[in-house]
Amino acid sequence: MEDLLRASAGLAHAAARARLGETLAADGATAEALARVAGSLEKLRDPQAFPHWLYRIAARCAASHTGAPAPLVALSGREPDPRAGPSAAAESAERARQVRAAVEALPRRWREPVYLHFVEGLAYREIATVLGTGLGTVSRRMRRALDTLRARLGEET
Repeated sequence: MEDLLRASAGLAHAAARARLGETLAADGATAEALARVAGSLEKLRDPQAFPHWLYRIAARCAASHTGAPAPLVALSGREPDPRAGPSAAAESAERARQVRAAVEALPRRWREPVYLHFVEGLAYREIATVLGTGLGTVSRRMRRALDTLRARLGEET
C-alpha cells in the first residue's frame, strides 16, 4: 500500500495543482486525497480505472480547499534571460500573469488538460486516461483551449 501511495502522489498532486495552483492548499489536498485512497482502495473494482479514480478523488479534495492560481510561466513560452536585467524580468512576470489569468478564465474542462499537458508534462493519451475521456476529446479540448488563449492573449496562430 505504501509503495502504491508513493507512486500515486505525483498524479494526486497534479490534480490538486490543476485546481489550486502551487500552494500549500494543493499539498494539503494531495495528502487528504491519498488518505482517502488508502481508506477506500478495496472499493475499487477495476485496477485499470485507478488513475482516473485517484484523479477524481484528488480533484474533489482540491475543490474543498482554497489557494492561489499556479504560476503558469511554462505556458507563456518566455522564460526571462537573467542577463537581460530587471525590465525583462518585469515583462516576463507580467506575461506570466496574463497567461495565468487567461488560463484561469477557461472552462474547467479545457483548463485541466492544458495544465496537465504544459505544466505537468503529460501526453494527450495520459491526460485521457487520467480524466477518463477519449483521446479525441482531449485533443478537441486542447485545440479549443489553445485557440481561445491565442485570441485572448493576442497571438497569431
